[in-house]
Amino acid sequence: MVRKKKPEKYKSIIDAAVKVFAREGFHNAKIQDIAKEAGIAHGTVYIYFDSKDALLISVFEEKLGELIDYVKSEIEKIESPEEKIRRLISLQVEIMKENPNLTELMLVEFPQTGRFLDCSAMDRVGEYIELITDILKQGVSKGIFDSDIDSDMLATIIYAGIYGLATRWILEKRDSPAKEMVDGIANMFLNGIKS
Repeated sequence: MVRKKKPEKYKSIIDAAVKVFAREGFHNAKIQDIAKEAGIAHGTVYIYFDSKDALLISVFEEKLGELIDYVKSEIEKIESPEEKIRRLISLQVEIMKENPNLTELMLVEFPQTGRFLDCSAMDRVGEYIELITDILKQGVSKGIFDSDIDSDMLATIIYAGIYGLATRWILEKRDSPAKEMVDGIANMFLNGIKS
């Protein structure tokens, strides 16, 4: 999916919203706080977003879209499906560590809004799972992964495992050793599906 370039103000509002939502919590955050963080007038936010809910959903869509684009560009450089899975998990952990506010927002605040399952942002989750599915299918077609695996189901489990890693990282106050986490989850999945 090719994503259109957004105006700078739009991007600055999204980035400011990540900080404010993570700091204040979605329900306590105010549009004027987001505008102040972005360095714009309060009313400017409403030029781009109808409501605080719409802004949060856009944050999710934009940031997850950026993540997918980045991960795709990185794994396209790798030939081996096994190494692609390892790199995907590694990239996710790196991104999580580099963007703690965004990680916390996506794991804690967004699901609490009650709009998590019934909005277009979920298409981004589906796109990410499809990316994993495609890697698994490549591995099956090359005889690296067991031909009996259900690629769609396993991709969902891998996504959930990465989500679980991020949740554990937040619960443990961001102290978990990243290398151990990456190797552990990658080995657990890969050892179970090798041909």
